[in-house]
Amino acid sequence: MLKHLKTKKLDMLSIFLENRNALPFYNTLFNTISDKAIYKNEDRQLNNSNLEVACVYDFPDYLQGAVKDPKWKVNTINSFKGSMILLKNYSGVEDYLKCNFSSKRRSKFRTYQKRLESVFNITYKTYYGHIELEEYKSLFKVFRSLIESRFAEKGVKNYDLTRWDVYYKIAYPLIQKKEAALFVIYHNNQPISVCLNLIRGQVIYGYIRAYDIDYSKFHLGFIDFIKQLHWCYKNNIYVFDLLKGNYPYKAQLADGSYYFQKHVIYNTGNFMSIVCGQLMSLRIKVFYKLVNVLKKYHVDKLYHAFLNYRYRDNSKPSPINHTLTIANIHNFESIGVKVRLNDEQYAFLKRPIYNLLYKHSKPIDKVEIFKSTTEIDTFYIKGIEHIQKISFQFHK
Repeated sequence: MLKHLKTKKLDMLSIFLENRNALPFYNTLFNTISDKAIYKNEDRQLNNSNLEVACVYDFPDYLQGAVKDPKWKVNTINSFKGSMILLKNYSGVEDYLKCNFSSKRRSKFRTYQKRLESVFNITYKTYYGHIELEEYKSLFKVFRSLIESRFAEKGVKNYDLTRWDVYYKIAYPLIQKKEAALFVIYHNNQPISVCLNLIRGQVIYGYIRAYDIDYSKFHLGFIDFIKQLHWCYKNNIYVFDLLKGNYPYKAQLADGSYYFQKHVIYNTGNFMSIVCGQLMSLRIKVFYKLVNVLKKYHVDKLYHAFLNYRYRDNSKPSPINHTLTIANIHNFESIGVKVRLNDEQYAFLKRPIYNLLYKHSKPIDKVEIFKSTTEIDTFYIKGIEHIQKISFQFHK
């Protein structure tokens, strides 16, 4: 009989952040961190076309949802942890950095940005409140390609790409309404880091981010993040919600955590609805208790390793090995022909050369590259302290 009940699963983040639809069941929503009501619909009647049981998942525990209709009961179960930064606890970016990172680490952050700006012509731009449609389309095309390149290199599939059409559709109107911000780092006119964050009720949500892997040495993620923090304080953001995911960078940045919850909501005026709601709640509780036990024995790491193997991308490109040596060359024209780094056929040169420029902190405009006419897959780099000879071994 339970299978005949009308039930539904609802993604809280999709409803609350992406689509900004009216929240089912909840008449009010209160943010306990900012101490403010961020959603009210007290006249809403819970008439859901005979819907008797619902499971609302990915509900942050710092949000409190109140259901007006007394015949509907909510069972709350903690699921996975999310991480956050309580920006309201600091006077500004420097205060946050000082409280959470050593002086050596803070010095490194400054070095990353200084090196990036000394090597390349860098500009930073935040799209918030307005973006031209053609520029938006162009940026999202690059955005996707950056994600594809990064995960192709890692050899795993990316969940965000399966929802890319959704992100592309929602982001433009949200940016225009100041309900999202797109943070971009440009080298000349080329985006090398793109980050889309959604915003609601003085909370910014780190949603999707990507960077050009050729610039990995410069730690674009940290540079971009600190720029975002400055923007947050200028725009009265109380909380930076880093959402789910056990990533090393989140562990370094976060100063707090919370639980995502599942809310099982059922109609106490219907006996079968009560039974179904209680059984669903019990099943979810048992599942997450088991997950927590397995985590104590690090079974979750084995599980994620299995998933990475199962959903690996077999199109992962073969690695390109190279060797660097110092060369004593004076007449380059006699041994090689000058090439342009921006030519597509020489794209593989970018990362090793950018790594060199990071090490020596030399402007890219001062660098010249020559392809050897006497040695296969060999190039000479002029403009650094010593002439560098770089030879590649391509795997087939």
